Amino acid sequence: MNRVGKHAASSTGDDIELLNMVFELPEKDKMIMWSEGYIDQVIDKLPEYARDTLEIRKEKWEDTKAYYEKQLKEIVKQEEFKLKMKGGRKEFALFVMERYPELQSLLFLIYDNHLKDDDLRKFVYRRRFSSRKKYLH
Repeated sequence: MNRVGKHAASSTGDDIELLNMVFELPEKDKMIMWSEGYIDQVIDKLPEYARDTLEIRKEKWEDTKAYYEKQLKEIVKQEEFKLKMKGGRKEFALFVMERYPELQSLLFLIYDNHLKDDDLRKFVYRRRFSSRKKYLH
């Protein structure tokens, strides 16, 4: 939790001071608050007139998360995917790496029945602020 989250968690926080702290945060840190799940707590502590700045961003990130959820559901519905899931892990891994390299981390979580909402949020964050460079070949 960053200092804005800690300030919002403390019951004696000042609204204006919290507002200034939020405005000073870069976009990356605001998205971290969303991906870690405590942005709602910060929004609730903000003054009424300043909430929409974070709410609009949160809505945009939620839409992106919904897009990936929809994409995953469409992939999971495919017969070929279902057959590969029933097969061995190595066969499944080769299939996923060949067909869906950008979604492979989420598809492996689905294979292991461990996909959670937090995983999708962190995936969206990593897609937006990835430190790895993608080169054209």
